[in-house]
Amino acid sequence: MDKDKQAEAVRKLIKVTKPGKPIIIVYSNPNTFTSLITPWKLIRIIKSLIVKRTEQSVYFFAHPNKWWHQFSDEVEVKLYPWRSFSSLFQKILIPDSLMGKSLLKKLYVWEEKYPKFFVNNFQYPMIVLTKKDHLKV
Repeated sequence: MDKDKQAEAVRKLIKVTKPGKPIIIVYSNPNTFTSLITPWKLIRIIKSLIVKRTEQSVYFFAHPNKWWHQFSDEVEVKLYPWRSFSSLFQKILIPDSLMGKSLLKKLYVWEEKYPKFFVNNFQYPMIVLTKKDHLKV
């Protein structure tokens, strides 16, 4: 979705949601740890070797995590870690083995223990917007 239309789409979701009910969005964090240590050109080369490309590239734009707080007047905004790595990085970093399974279990434990760190530094935060009940005073 065009970066300039994302706020409008979120506001429409808020409008049709009942007070006290959540809107859950899995989003992408553009400011990840992996983006700091890995040049994007190298990622594209690796991706082209792993993933068979059959379509033209798709438009994609992710706002920084702080962008979500613009909706705080209408919803309670909470961010949780959902997935720390993109599927490409996961394929590169975590082997398909018992060791890899063990690494993933440890990663999930760390995500639970240090959610703010993982939300701010890793790939996919889960955005939970809970509509405020404006009738309450």
